[in-house]
Amino acid sequence: MDVIEYLKGVYEAWIDYPKREGTVITDKYRIQQFLGLGSYGLTYICMDVDSGQEVVLKQAKPSKGKVGRDLLYREIGVLGRLSHPSIQRCLASFEYKKQLYMVTEYVKGQTLEDLIFERGEVFSEQEALRFVRRLMEILSYVHEQGLVHLDIRLPNVILDGDQIHLIDFGLASHLGEPIRAKFGSAEETTHREIAETPNDLYAIGHFILFMLYSGYNSDNFEVELNSGWEDELTVSPLTKHMLRKLLQIDPPYTDPQQFVRDLDHWLNQ
Repeated sequence: MDVIEYLKGVYEAWIDYPKREGTVITDKYRIQQFLGLGSYGLTYICMDVDSGQEVVLKQAKPSKGKVGRDLLYREIGVLGRLSHPSIQRCLASFEYKKQLYMVTEYVKGQTLEDLIFERGEVFSEQEALRFVRRLMEILSYVHEQGLVHLDIRLPNVILDGDQIHLIDFGLASHLGEPIRAKFGSAEETTHREIAETPNDLYAIGHFILFMLYSGYNSDNFEVELNSGWEDELTVSPLTKHMLRKLLQIDPPYTDPQQFVRDLDHWLNQ
């Protein structure tokens, strides 16, 4: 490894190191738990010491400089446009010690990633499609606001009792906008160059596959998910038809409502 690249990595790890539990930001938000480090942000569960309410605090990743700040400003703007019971509200944003922060509602519950990979939850074909039908109601609202989420993945969908929540709008873009960047393994967020609703539908296709594979025993899960699902999964002809269109193997859905109609037909038969 190049010495300069190594030193750069060490420096970035140092300035991005999470704040300790108990740290108080602006005399108002006391950090209770570090949630995670993303491509462009650090996220914490905090206590609002004024109201006693638990909230989520997202900090622009210091090592990303202006890019990180611009993306967080963008997410603040996106959440400010949305008002839906299944989408966390942006409660505040501020700068503190030259760092940008966003405060949102804290959504309790478990992500689909935790349910499947940690708790071993298994979803039948019908359960997966019923779940996705409810998720499509949220996503349809987002599309109606002229936005594409661009990051529909298991970690970004939370189940709290009977309530489904869609979180993390950090990559969301306006319809027709160029997609800004490619982010690691989130292949579904970069399938096209322009932000369009089929981007989200492509991700929904992978989302369904992960749910259907929840009961599949294999040591090579990731490879099979991307290549051999048609041979490995036993699903109805209509489900296979929908998946092939979502994944753009066949001519894709051009309108999310086309998919919703097929989904309703399956669920009502």
